[in-house]
Amino acid sequence: MVPEASKKGFNTPSLVVLAIETSTEVCSIGLSVCGNITVAEKTGNQSHSDHVLPMIDKLLVSKNIGLGEIDVIGFGAGPGSFTGVRLACGVAQGLAFGVNIPVVPVSSLEAMAQHTKMDKVVVCQDARMNQVYAAAFERKGGAWRATIDPYVCDPQDVIIPAGDGWVACGSGFVSYQEIFATSTNFSIPILDHAYIRPRAREIMHITCREFADGNAVCAEDAIPVYVRDKVALTLNEQLSNR
Repeated sequence: MVPEASKKGFNTPSLVVLAIETSTEVCSIGLSVCGNITVAEKTGNQSHSDHVLPMIDKLLVSKNIGLGEIDVIGFGAGPGSFTGVRLACGVAQGLAFGVNIPVVPVSSLEAMAQHTKMDKVVVCQDARMNQVYAAAFERKGGAWRATIDPYVCDPQDVIIPAGDGWVACGSGFVSYQEIFATSTNFSIPILDHAYIRPRAREIMHITCREFADGNAVCAEDAIPVYVRDKVALTLNEQLSNR
């Protein structure tokens, strides 16, 4: 059973929401108190595990909020860095267990779509190993729907949904720009701010809506989104890509 706090709605004046996003090199933590959002961030590929809990503690102290006053925790569930995705999920679960509150797993790619302020977005995030994480999201009635669920593929195989009005964003379009520039299969506009990252502010907005719609889950039911089984190329694979 989802804890009692999940019965509060998005517009509840006293709603307190914590957001955690660590799926990329940006460690991003957000706290919303009565709709006022504060975000703290650090950048560094190897240091998220050292920073995330102190950052959360500092943010809570700065707003004079105790852990027990949080109503829901949202976290970037991936896809992204295996270590980073597991870290966000584990921290969210641990904190939520401690005070018996629900959590909202949020697609890190959906958070990037939220950042664009557009309504039909193809997201393409560099997944390393000459591949990308991709998905397509459409916003209807203020809520996002995955037109194409997150998947991993070679850059040239990114799928464009049918219909007009689609735009694209994400670091994959920067890392593999030569491939996309010469691809005859990719014809939608790539936004100027393509090199965005999923961040706590966008995780926060999506968490609030999902929470209001009753889509929070118990801490033990929160799982990361993995769309790839391997985390590194073999030596032969590395040599073949040179």
